[in-house]
Amino acid sequence: MRELIVAGVGPGSEDRITPAVSEVIRAADCVVAASRHLSLAKGHSRIITLGDFKTAFAQMEAQEGRVVVLVSGDPGLYSLLPLLKRHFPNVPVRVLPGISALQCLCAAVAETWQDAAVLSGHGRPLSGTKFLNTVEHSRLTVLFCGKEHSPRWACEKLAKAAGDLGKRVEVVVGERLSYPDQCITRGAPAELAGGNYAPLSLVLIRNPEPWTPPRHLRDDDLERGSVPMTHEEVRAVILGRLSLTPGAVLWDVGAGTGSVAAAAALDCPDAEVHAIECAPEALDLIERNRAKFRLHNLTVHAGRALSLTDKLPLPTHVFIGGSGGELRGILSHLAGMERSVHVLVSAVTLGTLGEATSLLSSVPWDNFEALQIAVSASRPLGRSLLMAARNPVTLLCAESHPNSEEAGE
Repeated sequence: MRELIVAGVGPGSEDRITPAVSEVIRAADCVVAASRHLSLAKGHSRIITLGDFKTAFAQMEAQEGRVVVLVSGDPGLYSLLPLLKRHFPNVPVRVLPGISALQCLCAAVAETWQDAAVLSGHGRPLSGTKFLNTVEHSRLTVLFCGKEHSPRWACEKLAKAAGDLGKRVEVVVGERLSYPDQCITRGAPAELAGGNYAPLSLVLIRNPEPWTPPRHLRDDDLERGSVPMTHEEVRAVILGRLSLTPGAVLWDVGAGTGSVAAAAALDCPDAEVHAIECAPEALDLIERNRAKFRLHNLTVHAGRALSLTDKLPLPTHVFIGGSGGELRGILSHLAGMERSVHVLVSAVTLGTLGEATSLLSSVPWDNFEALQIAVSASRPLGRSLLMAARNPVTLLCAESHPNSEEAGE
């Protein structure tokens, strides 16, 4: 192959193809196209159908001249361009832009898109959390839909989202963009969730008031009630010790008001946070805080931790703020998992401190560490202020490692 040209052919209709792309198709030694684009190379002497990538790429390698690969929309937006560059690192690549479906949809509804957040669920993984957080924080979100991430999927997610997100946004669905039977549908997520839509659709979501979450979660910001709460100074240390990264899965056992779960969900929006609590008042507070701070990556589970383990995803991190007498059983369960788990136990009483120290400082736990936090805060005393000490909190950290026999299976 002498040269590889990646050409954007627009959203589908032939009248959206640029003259430059039409010319390279005519001059190509070989044209590579998916089934729906084969008509654009009609009459060409050498065509490779782009179905199975491995087979198509092998056929392309055997070509001697200039190979033109037709991609839908624009090559710079969720196309085969990155994959082609990786597979043919020594072949000169030229890119010809095309009109994207995103441009067509925004033009159809007279919308600018310079600040749009663009997502794709077309043959790519996309979590509901990622989708909802993006919509929550963006004035405009555009989703390239696929079989599993259809307009119906998007509308259902929005309609059920925390903080009434579905009532605050407008959805626009674009079907068969650029074709004569193009269809544009607008409405609230709940109204559009029951519809049937063409497979290759785009969804545009307008959010007139994007949410900017607080940089630091203050105690006074939270719904508290009479349920004990981990104070903000201690939460800051807990978050630092947990060191959550995108993709992390955190269990907050004995979540109470949900202060740690909420702070963790805000601190790492691409992490998955699960708050576990059995007290009715506490469960209500967690749900209220979840809605207040629009935490789409926080899921609340009612019950005791050991009774819920089969219903929860495998964690990467576990914070135990209250075990309800199940500390030994919880740690034993975590130690037997097939993945490494970072555990942090908060101990206020001497009994919890002694039990957690004994368990986490021995096999099968590694890297045991203890840190005690003693905070004093000012409170009014007449016309002056008095420094009042709070109960010290000891944080105990350790890591488990997968069972070697299970990990090797």
